[in-house]
Amino acid sequence: MSLTKTETAVKAEGRRYRGVSNEVRTAERRMKLIEAGIKIFGSSGYHAATVKGLCQEAGLTERYFYESFPNAEALFTACYLHITDTLRGRLQQVLLGMGDEGLEEATTTGLTVFFTQFKEQPEAARILLVEVLTVNRHLEELSLRTLYSFVEMLEALAKPLIEQRAKGDPDVHLDSTLLASGLVGSVLYMAARWALEGCRQPVEHVVENAMLIFRGVGFSLVGGMPRG
Repeated sequence: MSLTKTETAVKAEGRRYRGVSNEVRTAERRMKLIEAGIKIFGSSGYHAATVKGLCQEAGLTERYFYESFPNAEALFTACYLHITDTLRGRLQQVLLGMGDEGLEEATTTGLTVFFTQFKEQPEAARILLVEVLTVNRHLEELSLRTLYSFVEMLEALAKPLIEQRAKGDPDVHLDSTLLASGLVGSVLYMAARWALEGCRQPVEHVVENAMLIFRGVGFSLVGGMPRG
């Protein structure tokens, strides 16, 4: 008795190769393409990349490229999201650990995580800070939405300080979103300049300079960033 098309598809979907399911192998190939994309897009640039070159870097045929992505833009988007999701996850871990350390220590740790990722993977810095703005309007909008998500994380830290200042001086009109946006923007521009110069300065030196900005805001709000 012959199998129906649906039955054949189900059987093929569940087929295993050397003990690994088809779904797992597909996910592994997709990850290889993302890793290749980060390397190519982050070194040669989005507009210089080709599907053929991306596949060669990943060690896969074009058939497997189109298995996961319809075009190079879709792969670039996946690379961008992989970078930002990884960074966001690491920063969230810092926030979760704030119970064991003060605000200044948590801020220093978060900045160290941020700059270290770019030091270890300069291609990621170029994708996040430069290339995403050169592809099209859709990617520009994605970049803005991502920026807002980081602003919200920082705003959660700044809001208690602003509320404390507002109680002591109601005539001062402070906006936690604007302040957080300014801090995130300053860090991004600092990172862009550092990355364009090849990340030559040690991470701790860059963090030290960034912390001057954060401490300045802290001192203006409550006379300093409390350590406990």
